[in-house]
Amino acid sequence: MIIDPHAHIAPESFIDDVRKKRFGKAVTIQKGKPWELLVTRSKVLGVDRVHKNILPVGTYDTAQRLKGMKKQNVDMQILSVVPPMTHYALDKGLNRELSASLNEALIGMTKEYPDKFRCMAQIPLQDPKAAAKELQRAVKAGHLGCQIGSNVAGKNLDDRALDPVWRMAVKLDVPVFIHPVDVMGVNDRLKDYYLRNFIGNPLDTTIAAASLIFGGVFDRFPKVKFLLSHVGGFTPWIRGRWQHGYGERAEPKVNKAKAPENYYKKFYYDTIIHNADALEFAVKSLGVGRILYGTDYPFDMGNLRLAEKIPGLSRFSKKDQKRILFDNVKKLYKLKV
Repeated sequence: MIIDPHAHIAPESFIDDVRKKRFGKAVTIQKGKPWELLVTRSKVLGVDRVHKNILPVGTYDTAQRLKGMKKQNVDMQILSVVPPMTHYALDKGLNRELSASLNEALIGMTKEYPDKFRCMAQIPLQDPKAAAKELQRAVKAGHLGCQIGSNVAGKNLDDRALDPVWRMAVKLDVPVFIHPVDVMGVNDRLKDYYLRNFIGNPLDTTIAAASLIFGGVFDRFPKVKFLLSHVGGFTPWIRGRWQHGYGERAEPKVNKAKAPENYYKKFYYDTIIHNADALEFAVKSLGVGRILYGTDYPFDMGNLRLAEKIPGLSRFSKKDQKRILFDNVKKLYKLKV
């Protein structure tokens, strides 16, 4: 069995809610060909912004999704919303309502297709107490954890205001999947050549990982479980620089964090790197037990090929391939399949 824990969706029932103007003018849907366009109007760091996010047909067309899974030889997806739908720059109350709508839609998918889908909750992270409450409610309803963005409308994840969320995740013993969103530099030096994704996405995940390490989050919550998208961004490759800097500088010690080498194997990482040598290095240096298959379905920057053919996987034993494609996902998400 092959399980994909990095698969995004824009639930049709949520899109229907948006079309019915349930959320006012803050979130709207524009019809495209053949895709939909999710338009969000909000403020990020005090700046008015209109964010237009193209939704490929596979994000909301279940028949196409099932065909895609068959083509990839994926038996089950753990669904999470399209990352810009985290809506951290919107009004707190509005995002509480959006999150509840999304989470009900996700659970509906798992009930309609119990052999194909599980799901992770969307939580209103700009309101940490409400986010913790929604996570608790969602897990009770059947969600296996939550997906969050790599920052909260520009604030890093070491912000102590977020501690109620990590505390709840530990209490419930569920993983927190971190995906880049609202990445740095999109209107500046990363605006050309799709660098906002090529560099911006892995960079923002790297900033999130560094903030969690040096911000002391693992020290306050030793049992918290974070899954990093895209093999952790640049984290596995830059670790030597962080370790060296920790020995030379006072700044990384301000929260009394230990040397960064103590934390890399506390994270979990997916396989989306598109290079055989890089995947081999990640598995060997981080440990095969920390690596989970992932596709980023249905986006073009993901691993959309046959699961067993992702670059570098064939270099490992059949036992280790099975751990990456199934066992590690099953264990982290406590799946009964």
